[in-house]
Amino acid sequence: MYSVILVDDEVFSRIGLRNLIDWEACGFSVTGEADNGEDALALVRRDKPDLVITDIRMPVMDGLELIRRVREDESVSDTEFIIISGYDDFAYAQKAVRYGVVDFILKPVDDGELERVLKELANKLDRDRLERERQTLLLNEQMVSALIRGDAQETEIGKWAESQGYRP
Repeated sequence: MYSVILVDDEVFSRIGLRNLIDWEACGFSVTGEADNGEDALALVRRDKPDLVITDIRMPVMDGLELIRRVREDESVSDTEFIIISGYDDFAYAQKAVRYGVVDFILKPVDDGELERVLKELANKLDRDRLERERQTLLLNEQMVSALIRGDAQETEIGKWAESQGYRP
């Protein structure tokens, strides 16, 4: 199950999103909500969600600034974004594409469209997770082989040990 945070300054929009979608069937669980980008940024940094669904125009910090700041923060830069907006503005969509958002959906939200996007994203996240696990296994096998052969360098050993949770 992947985590999602809903961000919209309109409380009824957040309630509607929460109740409109069968989150579990799409592979997600709503773990938090915020009514502006600044509060959302704090939530993202604290909870490290897999997905943020955000409006663009909000007080304090807008959705595009939220996305930009998350993308710059390496500890949460893997978080995916879907923008839901009542504004069909090409400039917004263009910036969203630059920031690598998953999708840009116009309000009123078509539940079928959003569920399709969520299921596709869950499948992508599954594939990404499997690939990371495969890469980790491969790296571990290579490091163990190098250790057995005696040709592993100290810096490589240190990095590998740290990645495995070992502290010298």
